[in-house]
Amino acid sequence: MKKRGREKKEGLNEVDVFVGQRLRELRMLAGLSQSDVASALGLTFQQLQKYERGFNRVSASRLFKLAQFFRVPVSVFFEGLEERGAAHEGAAEGHAEESEGTLRSREALMLARYFQNIRDPQVRAAIRELAERCATQSEAGQGANDDLAMRQAAARGRRGRGATGQTVGQA
Repeated sequence: MKKRGREKKEGLNEVDVFVGQRLRELRMLAGLSQSDVASALGLTFQQLQKYERGFNRVSASRLFKLAQFFRVPVSVFFEGLEERGAAHEGAAEGHAEESEGTLRSREALMLARYFQNIRDPQVRAAIRELAERCATQSEAGQGANDDLAMRQAAARGRRGRGATGQTVGQA
């Protein structure tokens, strides 16, 4: 019995998957759905989905149109590709996928998008401080033990004053 469609000769191409991930990041940072981007470029959302997953290769002309649409240089789609290749060369397959997922998660992208839209420099500074403290505590294994520090950082953002009473500077 003959199978429908074309058979996969090999696994997904690493570069195609990377370009697709960058495309997804740009789309999510812009706050657009797959349908929004696809219709603007004359594609179906399924085709864009295949690009984002690396199932289909993005042609040079399509990549150029995508770069114009997002108002970024074409090189953005390849930034970090060489470093990633060197870092993953000796890594186990499961470990590489795990570390990739942390930075490219939906939550991280949405957080970056929301942060970009905050115009008040005092609030931005307080959020950065809060995130830094949370990450430091997490790395040290303290978790949420220092709830007071998080509340203080948030309060400084609301008041616009540091612990010394000085105005928090713009970043």
